[in-house]
Amino acid sequence: GRMAEAERAARQSVAAEPQRPEAHELLGAALAAQGRPQEALASFDRARELRPQSPSIRHNRAQALFALGRLDEARDDVQEATRLKPDMHPAWNLLGNVLAGLGEAAGAERAYRHALALRPGHAETQYNLALLFQNAGRLDESIACYRKALQLRPNLAAAHNNLANALKAKGRAEDALTHYAQAVRFDPQLADAYSNWGTALREMGRVDEAIPLLERAAAMKPRSGEIQNNLGIAYFERNRFREAVDCQRRALELDPGFHESRNNLGNALAALGEEAQAIACYEEVLAQLPQHADARSNLGLLLQERGDVEGAIREYERTLAIRPDHADALNNYGYLLQEQGRREEAMALYRRAMEANPRSARAAYNLGLSHLCRFEFGEGWRLCELRYHTTPPVAVLRPFRVPAFTEADWGKGRRIAIWREQGIGDQLLYSTLLPELEARGESFVLEIDKRLVPAYRRAHPGWNVVPPEESEKAFAGCDRHLAIASLPRLLRPSRESFERQPRALLAADPDRASAYRERLQAPGVRVIGISWRSFQPSPRAYLQKKKSGSLAAFRALSQREDIRLLDLQYGDTAAEREAFAQAGGRLTRLDDLDLFGDLEGVLAAVDACDAIVTTSNVTAHYAGVLGKPAYLMYLHGNPPFHYWVPDAEGRSLWYPAVRIVTRRDIDTWEKALATVDELLHA
Repeated sequence: GRMAEAERAARQSVAAEPQRPEAHELLGAALAAQGRPQEALASFDRARELRPQSPSIRHNRAQALFALGRLDEARDDVQEATRLKPDMHPAWNLLGNVLAGLGEAAGAERAYRHALALRPGHAETQYNLALLFQNAGRLDESIACYRKALQLRPNLAAAHNNLANALKAKGRAEDALTHYAQAVRFDPQLADAYSNWGTALREMGRVDEAIPLLERAAAMKPRSGEIQNNLGIAYFERNRFREAVDCQRRALELDPGFHESRNNLGNALAALGEEAQAIACYEEVLAQLPQHADARSNLGLLLQERGDVEGAIREYERTLAIRPDHADALNNYGYLLQEQGRREEAMALYRRAMEANPRSARAAYNLGLSHLCRFEFGEGWRLCELRYHTTPPVAVLRPFRVPAFTEADWGKGRRIAIWREQGIGDQLLYSTLLPELEARGESFVLEIDKRLVPAYRRAHPGWNVVPPEESEKAFAGCDRHLAIASLPRLLRPSRESFERQPRALLAADPDRASAYRERLQAPGVRVIGISWRSFQPSPRAYLQKKKSGSLAAFRALSQREDIRLLDLQYGDTAAEREAFAQAGGRLTRLDDLDLFGDLEGVLAAVDACDAIVTTSNVTAHYAGVLGKPAYLMYLHGNPPFHYWVPDAEGRSLWYPAVRIVTRRDIDTWEKALATVDELLHA
């Protein structure tokens, strides 16, 4: 209202005294204050015609030109203002802004310093000088100037926001968070500060805290492609891929040339399994920017996941030719070398990735897995704790009000909330350490998949075992928490410590196992339970291919008269089974058993078998926890997971009953099963 009033008053003055330059200047100032620089410029033009030697008119006209982006013209006017009135502080400050906009950093710095010599206590000029230094990468000087500006004006929100950006760039993330919070406290409408705050939290791995801030920024500034991109990245890191796609598409609607957003859209589409669209995104970026290292590396990763190893390696090598320190390409290239059995070379690349980006949790995690494969457990477990901070996370860290259980807590009478993470196989594997926890006198509540609860309660009636839907209430009485996959960091620090692994952890329902045994067994015939496939989400298609064999490879084994094969493979395998039968394969099924939902029945069926033969999937874990003799197969002597690396006797360290069947020269599933056949004859 006041600005409109000022405009009306100025227009009345102009109407009353059209030859008075001050009247036109006041009207221009009123229009500029309302964000109408083009109209303001017309008034300042008239004022300058009437009084060309007025420094204030020159200054105000330069401000309007600056707002319109006409920087060369603005420079002429503001320089004339400083010539006409050398002690005019606002003109020197504006000259700094204009020269900075023109990329003349040295001249801008001189102008700001001149302005500060005239008015040392002017917070905005200190802020402008700080921003100049920040854009030039002179972060220490920038931080010092922002702090001076805030001493002069503690509520200068923009200074808090940009100081936080500078502190973050210096690696002082916690200090940065404080100033982002101050920025939005002093200006709750400063959308960029919310976005920067959220981005900083996301980069620190605190994605759940970041998302509400980024959502608020997006709501306040819906036409900011940068904010949409930042929010999309956060959604991606929380596996909210569809929302990530929506954000990136909005960003591209606002700015079709926003290559970073198109690259991130490709990542989100790839995570949804929409590979063709993802490849199109990467290729569109690379068509415009062939040197875009991130898009090239991401294209390599997608090719890798599709099983195109040669194509992936080609893209990683191109990426590293562009940017030798590209952490993701180094890490992903290392993973491919590891998958080829070239572990030493892979570990060297992981280390290079960590040098290039000390925050590269994925490279550190992969290096940790490599250490575990070499039975270097101390360093391996330490690095594997970074699984929560990879992008996307290997596992999601759960918030607890109580601290994590550490070595300092042994024997202190703690009650530990042991929470599940990842899949059934990992829950079974790491829970083999719980008898040792119990033997040490530690009290705990175990959260486990609902389908497994009866088996745990049957085998360990003294344990407090709960399904996920009951865990929150059960955990309320605990004063420490521990992820189940963090148990080995405390209990398996060395090769020798695995001597304490239990022969069996669980027991099947005896009545159901007995009933299945009666249905399956016949004199002189051994029942061999088999499974051959692993089902993985689309981003892990490469791993699925590596872990999955074919039912057809079991045909020779199925034709032995002294063996009956029992199908324990969950999932839709009807077409494979039909083809297997037509080729002369023999396979028994328990058609009344739900191999996915009825894990009590699956455990009973495994227990009813004489042995298990399987690729790397959950069936191997069932056999392992029951102590059932099992033969775990993989090709090329290259383990899909660290826990399937054989010991000196060819067995899993984790499951004494599981024998590992692999060698470098076993390069087909038929060869693997021929070896199993020999072992079954032995």
